[in-house]
Amino acid sequence: MIWIRADANREIGAGHIMRCLSIAEALRDMGEEILFLVADETAVKLFEERGQAYRVLNADYRKLEQELPGLLSLLQEEKPGLLLIDSYFVTEKYLREVGKQVKTACLDDCGELPYPVDILINYNIYGDQIDYRGALADNGSAADMRLLLGSFYTPLRPEFSQVKYVVKDQVEKVLVTMGGSDRYNLTGQLLRHVLKDEEARRLHYHVVSGAFNPYLSYLTEMSDRYKNIHIHQNVRNMAELMCDCDLAVTAAGSTVYELCAVGLPILCFSFTENQRRIADTFKKKSIAGFSGDYKKDGQAMFSGLLPKLKELTGDAVLRKELSQRGRELIDGKGAKYLAARLLE
Repeated sequence: MIWIRADANREIGAGHIMRCLSIAEALRDMGEEILFLVADETAVKLFEERGQAYRVLNADYRKLEQELPGLLSLLQEEKPGLLLIDSYFVTEKYLREVGKQVKTACLDDCGELPYPVDILINYNIYGDQIDYRGALADNGSAADMRLLLGSFYTPLRPEFSQVKYVVKDQVEKVLVTMGGSDRYNLTGQLLRHVLKDEEARRLHYHVVSGAFNPYLSYLTEMSDRYKNIHIHQNVRNMAELMCDCDLAVTAAGSTVYELCAVGLPILCFSFTENQRRIADTFKKKSIAGFSGDYKKDGQAMFSGLLPKLKELTGDAVLRKELSQRGRELIDGKGAKYLAARLLE
């Protein structure tokens, strides 16, 4: 039995849960039983739709140390083989305490604190550039930690493992996706900017609205007003929708790895620290177009996005180059690779 501790809500989006669900599915395919632990009932629907077992801790997702007494009691009583933790609110104390009861693995994006765990995972394109062992060198924990770093381990759903996509000569459909919550209404802001431009208005925008998007009604009103805006909710096969589009405009979160696996050309921007690192590396390696950082540039980021969008729509050769580099980065089988290493 492997337990997974993760959360999802309007503040943090659904990314932690979704990537852990991909790992869980790969583990179940290998015969392992999986139980998710969540702070509250916000993500329950995601589990029930997938038939995934879960347990609600009735805790505060922002204060993980407060749940330690109850969690340690559960670990001592039920003795799972491994606890996989995926939270930006995890602390060194939390990891050390649970590590006394069970083997631990941790998913990380930031490299901002020492991680005293048995297995440390950072599948991001910059993951192997972080000195995780150095952060633990002073207390002697580094030697025993297994590191699974880099995009080889990107945990995607099975639908992304064997995708056949062909870059078209003309761009007609643009996929727009900002993750599970989009608390800044970046989608709405982006659409307002592109609709002001005569050339950009000719394109059809297929908008993916995440499970925790507070601006869904706003986007629906835009879709009713403009016939070239199409809203997609509860998408069951994201790879299929991506394959039906010609270009993607997205925040530089985990979705960029899905887009790479498909081969859909990407124009991205960032609004969090880990997204900035992804976007910077993608730009440096010429894997995606980049239009700026929303937190740093604000509305200027959207102004810069429009000419980038026009450049990509008008250059089929560039789109094909981006598509090829993306597929060379991600083969869509990272969840299986991770599951195998977790079971070793």
